[in-house]
This record gives sequence, C-alpha cells and structure tokens, in this order.
Amino acid sequence: MATWVKLSGRPDAWTRVFDFGTGVTANMFLTPLSDAGTLRNAITAGGGGAEQRIDADPLPTDRWVHVAVTYGAGTAVLYVDGREVGRNTEVTVEPRYFGNHIRAAYIGRSQYSDPYLKAAVDDFRVHGRTLTPAEVAALASGS
Repeated sequence: MATWVKLSGRPDAWTRVFDFGTGVTANMFLTPLSDAGTLRNAITAGGGGAEQRIDADPLPTDRWVHVAVTYGAGTAVLYVDGREVGRNTEVTVEPRYFGNHIRAAYIGRSQYSDPYLKAAVDDFRVHGRTLTPAEVAALASGS
C-alpha cells in the first residue's frame, strides 16, 4: 500500500490511515498514533494479541507525507517519504492471506470504534506485489 497523507494537527490515538480485513480478528492497519505514541503498521490473523508490528516515529502534521508499507517473503517494511523507517523480518501473515474474504477496506476509519482520521488522503494505491525500495522512493518523489 502507498498513499499521501496530510494530518490536520495531532491525530487521536488509534485513528487509521487504512484498515483492511475480515473484522477485528484478521486485519492490517496503519495508525498515525498508537498507544505507545508511534506510527504503527500491524497485521494479524489472530486478533490484537497476535499483531505483527512495525513502530516508527510519528508522522509530521500539517504537510503532505508519503507513507508506504510493503509485505513479502516474511518481511514487512514501513516507509515515510520514500525512506525506510521500520522493518519486521518475522512476519508470518501477509495481506494475500485475506484473499477474497476482506469485508472491510477502510481509508480514514477503523474496524474498531476508534475515532475517524482528521486528515486528507490522496493517491491511495494497493499493489499486487512487493514494491522495491527504489519503486517506493519513486512514488514518494512523484515520479
């Protein structure tokens, strides 16, 4: 996934840039502010206690930021403005495991009763393969 986000001030905890899945047990999401005060990408097939995460510094506010997440070969990578900001090399769940069973595909909304995201989102893309770092950097540069 890759998108541009412009947060309107400090986000509320657990708002979502995106949240895809089959419900609260099997999903993947990107929150600009976790309970730990971090930008967090997580994926799970076993509920919140089984999340496989990447945490990074929070996103800047009041300016456009490019955010991307890639999954493949047991590794998830989180990028901000084309630069890698976090990596998890022990990911056993990938978006492809949700198959055609995705019941929710939200942008700016959570599958939980979390607040809505106060932001602008533009050029949201879902790719059918793992992007290379060079491809992510090209998206972030507008190429």
